Amino acid sequence: MNGIELMRRMEQSLQEGIRKGIFPGAVASVMTKGAPTRTAFKGWTGTADGAAVDEKTLYDLASLTKVMVTLPLVLLSIQSGKLSLTDSLVTFLPELEEGEDRERKAQIKIAHLLTHTSGLPAWRPFFLIGQGKEEYIRLIAQESLVGNPGNQVVYSDLGFMVLGFLLERIWDEELDALAKRLLFQPSGMDSTCYLPLERTALPISGIAQTENGNAFEQNMAENYLAGGEPADHPRLAEWRESLAGYQWRQGVIRGTVHDCNAHYGLGGVSGHAGLFSTIRDVERYMQIWTSEDAPVRIDPVLKALSTRSLTDPSIHRRGLGWIASSTGGSLEQLAAGCTGGDLVSERAYGHTGFTGTSIWSDPVKDVTVITLTNRVHPVASPLIGPWRTAHHNTIFNGIQPVRSS
Repeated sequence: MNGIELMRRMEQSLQEGIRKGIFPGAVASVMTKGAPTRTAFKGWTGTADGAAVDEKTLYDLASLTKVMVTLPLVLLSIQSGKLSLTDSLVTFLPELEEGEDRERKAQIKIAHLLTHTSGLPAWRPFFLIGQGKEEYIRLIAQESLVGNPGNQVVYSDLGFMVLGFLLERIWDEELDALAKRLLFQPSGMDSTCYLPLERTALPISGIAQTENGNAFEQNMAENYLAGGEPADHPRLAEWRESLAGYQWRQGVIRGTVHDCNAHYGLGGVSGHAGLFSTIRDVERYMQIWTSEDAPVRIDPVLKALSTRSLTDPSIHRRGLGWIASSTGGSLEQLAAGCTGGDLVSERAYGHTGFTGTSIWSDPVKDVTVITLTNRVHPVASPLIGPWRTAHHNTIFNGIQPVRSS
């Protein structure tokens, strides 16, 4: 497929997402070795007072934070001799043994956290009653596990929160400062940061708008506390009392992290969410994974462990941090869906962010597709999943493998 046809497909795909009301604007790039990077952008940063999207538009990356901050910092910690995949979490956060499920929590290894097999719950509205890292550690200590470590995949924000806390302890440095020093500055990612309103000269018009208030997560909290799951939780009554009078953000969120635990509870900086970046900087980051001479070097063994499935025979195929392609898996795994689309190889890997962001890279085709949208603006669109699959199918279609799998 020639460059002109590729650009046409990318632009049409983004325009289709805008036409369906999934997002007001988006930018996508296709990186291939031996060819220029192709970048397409369409639409606006918001539905009101929005500027035209371009390569400098700053997006809330949401859960891409997990693979662009926490994962590489853990891997660099391993290479520096500060950490091992087989280390126990409680070695670094002994407070977790002071609450519920002490014996099982003592079995959680670093590898379990990275593969989302720790047994920690997926999400909790901790922000309703707690603020700050130490309080969050105490709240996580009070949570029972939802399964034995290593037995099942439960995609967990809590797991990456505690990895962020752990990193700060072993390096004796704040997570955002550590990421800037070890990742962003060496990679030339000058626009990437937490808390962009405080740390970038970019005008607010250049930041993509997210939700109008926090209605989506407010509804999550209300449904969670109305349900039966936390009936015996020691702080349930306190959570419900706080929810009744909680001061939710009003108006369009812009330049502060959309995620409520990251915003209200952790001051905008967390291992699971909070990072903002541009398409160009995400491209620079992905050089760490796709280039042999990137300024930041991750050992090939750790790269392989990160990008291939370590969780078979689970439906959810997880490497260290990254989602592994379901292509080549069982029929059940294939039917569960691969957010990279149907045309990536069995060696492809990627990740998504709730705000509408995604990265998918296929080593067999030597192609990386990065897409940044704000599908939560002005409200969270449920159509992002099908659009994302079609988007990736459109781009990967016609790109032939360049090496044997």
